[in-house]
Amino acid sequence: MEEERFFKRVIQGMAMGVANVVPGVSGGTMALILGIYKRLIHSINTLPLGAPIRLLKGEDVREDWNRIDFRFLVPVAVGVILATVLFARVMEYLLDTYPARSYSFFIGLILASLVIVYRRIEPIGSRQILLGMVGFFLAFFVVGGQGIEGTHTTLAIFVAGVLSIASMIIPGISGSLVLVLIGEYDFMVDALTSMDLKIMFIFVMGGLVGLFGLARVLEYFLKRYTSMTMAFLFGLVFGGLRMPFRNAMADGAHFSYVVIPAMVGAFLLLAMEYYRTRVTSD
Repeated sequence: MEEERFFKRVIQGMAMGVANVVPGVSGGTMALILGIYKRLIHSINTLPLGAPIRLLKGEDVREDWNRIDFRFLVPVAVGVILATVLFARVMEYLLDTYPARSYSFFIGLILASLVIVYRRIEPIGSRQILLGMVGFFLAFFVVGGQGIEGTHTTLAIFVAGVLSIASMIIPGISGSLVLVLIGEYDFMVDALTSMDLKIMFIFVMGGLVGLFGLARVLEYFLKRYTSMTMAFLFGLVFGGLRMPFRNAMADGAHFSYVVIPAMVGAFLLLAMEYYRTRVTSD
C-alpha cells in the first residue's frame, strides 16, 4: 500500500515536472488538477528552514524534523526532477521541429487552464473583474513586445530561477512561459540537456529563494482573498495568450495546424480535471 502511494506521488510529481517544462502550463495548475495543491503549499511552508542553523548551535531539532511531510514531498520532488530533466530534450526537439503545432498545443492547454482557474473565482464582483482586467492588460502588453533578450549572466540566471520557480506554484502561471518572456528559456533548456551543473546550481538557488518566499505569501492571499487572487491570475494567463498565439502563426501556419493541436491540448487537460473531480480526491 505504501509502495503504491509512493509511486502515485512520483507520477503526480512527474506530471508537474512536465507541465513546468511546457511554456504555457504551470506546475501549480497541474497540482490543482491532481488535487494536491493545498497539501503542496502547506508542506512547503512547514519546512523548517532555520533547523540547520539551530542544529549547528547544538539545539534539538527533532520536532522540526517530525513536522516535515516526507511521505508527500520526497516522491513528488523525485517526480518533478525526473520529468524536468528527461522532458527538456523532448521539448527542445518539438519546438525546433514543429513550432506551429507545439505552440498551438500550448494554446489549448492554456485555454483549458483558464477554465480551471475561472471555476475558482467565487464570487465574481466588481473587484474581481477589475483585478482580472489589470492582470490581462499587464500580461498582454508585456508579451506584446519583441521580447527581452536574455543576458545569461550569473545574476540573470539567478533571477530567472526566482521568477520561474515561484511562478510554477501559482495556478495558471507558467514558469517556462516566464523564462520565454525574459529570454532565458532556450538557454536553460540547453543547460539541462548538456547537464551544465554550474548554471543549473545558480538557477536552483534562485528557485529555492523564489519558492520559499512566495509560498507563504501565496498561502496568505489564497486564504484571505481567494477570489480576487484567482481573478488576477486569470487575467495574467488570458493576456499571456498573445505570445504563444503569435508564435503559432509566425510562419503563416495552416489554420488546421493551430486548431487541431489546440483542441487536443485542451481536451487532455480538461479530461484530467474531470478525472480529478469525479474519480479522485486528495
